[in-house]
Amino acid sequence: MPSTSTTSVFTLLDIGRSLQRMISTHYNKPYWIKTEIAKLNAYTKSGHCYPDLVEKQNGQVLAQMRATIWSDTFKTISRQFEETTKKPISEGMTVLLLAKVNYHPSYGFSLNILDIDAGFTLGEMAKEKLESLKRLKAEGIFDLNKSLVFPQIPQRIAVISVNTSKGYQDFMNIISQSRSPFHFKIELFPALLQGDKAITSIAEALENIKTRKKEFDVVTIIRGGGGDVGLSCYDSFALASKVARFPLPVISGIGHSTNETLVEMVTFANKITPTDVAYFFISIFQERWEELQNLHSKLTSSVTFKLKEEQQNLKHSHQDFKTQVNALLQNHNYQLKEQRQRIKSMLPSLIRSGFEHLQNSGHRLRWLTQQQVQSQKLDLFQLSKTLQKESKSKIENQHQQLTYLTSTLSLLSPERLLSRGYTLNLVKDKIIKSATELKPGDRLKTMFSDGYAESDVVKIEPHEKN
Repeated sequence: MPSTSTTSVFTLLDIGRSLQRMISTHYNKPYWIKTEIAKLNAYTKSGHCYPDLVEKQNGQVLAQMRATIWSDTFKTISRQFEETTKKPISEGMTVLLLAKVNYHPSYGFSLNILDIDAGFTLGEMAKEKLESLKRLKAEGIFDLNKSLVFPQIPQRIAVISVNTSKGYQDFMNIISQSRSPFHFKIELFPALLQGDKAITSIAEALENIKTRKKEFDVVTIIRGGGGDVGLSCYDSFALASKVARFPLPVISGIGHSTNETLVEMVTFANKITPTDVAYFFISIFQERWEELQNLHSKLTSSVTFKLKEEQQNLKHSHQDFKTQVNALLQNHNYQLKEQRQRIKSMLPSLIRSGFEHLQNSGHRLRWLTQQQVQSQKLDLFQLSKTLQKESKSKIENQHQQLTYLTSTLSLLSPERLLSRGYTLNLVKDKIIKSATELKPGDRLKTMFSDGYAESDVVKIEPHEKN
């Protein structure tokens, strides 16, 4: 053992106080430190926060320290950080913090954090977002979802949201209360909508929909309220890549008006709010309905015109037939008159030629006359049969065309459309095609396939344009 007379012996407290004096002397001012938050260790009850800080290189830990943020400071820093970055302080973030170096004989070494530069973190987030955007374009997947063919009638909609979300409730209210003959099939796939866990949750919902993709026309991701805080998950490359590669068109409406997130950029269409998404789907149905009405109108006009045209042709054919028959009869009458006139002119010479010759001529004349008349009758009969056959064939052909057109018109008739579940709205027997044609107090008559119902207009909300 060392001799106490020749060797100085210090207590642990002596060493601790010496280190405390040395550190307070040489590190007497705060320093800006770039580091990563390994664990946040925030305590709700006391309000204090004890982050574990770390510096890594190629996955290897080079340095690690313990820090302290007292409750009042932590409240101020957290509020300012969220206002700037739209995201709470969380584990895994690279931050630039202002801290004083402390050492206490009882509690050891720590950093007392006084401030965190939210602008630095915001810049890191923007840098990461830009790099992810470049990667999406470099890998050729940025426009994949936009290049999909959008369905003519997006009736079967898979919704990724939360049942209690205000945005989802707004979406369902507009869809269900729309005063139009449109019917949607909507299925909710619940998922977290903000925070780091939202990336995995939304990705799982997309996978569930993908396994049943034949049952849906489109997918929509909707989120309402909550401001812009917690939206950084939508800048995730992994989530944006999954949305971009999705085999069905994706419509986003996550309820914020700042710069677009990566997920919104790669979707088929981005609508600011869930309300806009609902009106987007309804407007597509409205366009298809107007196209159907225009087609019905054109078909009705075309069939009416065709019927009139065929009736006119039939009338002309009948008139031509009568004219030809009359002309034929007149021609035969004229020939008979000529025959009589010829006979009359021959009588004097026949009488002079002798009674016998007159008799022979008379017999011959009668025979010739009968033969001629019989031949003309046969020609007339054959001509009549030919005209009847051709007229009958032409009439049957026109009747088949008329039957086909009538059948086609019947398929698109309003009665058939009503039987399929659509309705027709009228005010004073006038068809209402737009909400702008209504005014409060109007008596609205809604036609169904088996009757009608009357209601009063209380409120009118035209479509909001984006």
